[in-house]
Amino acid sequence: MLGEVPDPHAALVELRRVLKPTGRLVIGEVFFDPDFVSFAALTKRATAASFAFERRLGGGLSYLARFAPR
Repeated sequence: MLGEVPDPHAALVELRRVLKPTGRLVIGEVFFDPDFVSFAALTKRATAASFAFERRLGGGLSYLARFAPR
């Protein structure tokens, strides 16, 4: 869904704001989605919104990525 949001940075900042300190953000992407966000782009966006990467499952065509608040 992140690729469909008009302002992904604002969405991530808001998710960071409302997430509990012990919470986690998990984002899943699949390549056939026309709004696919690559793992590298997602990590860059999440880091800019004060998230720290924790774990990734999957490959280049589909993945789940977990981030923690910083």
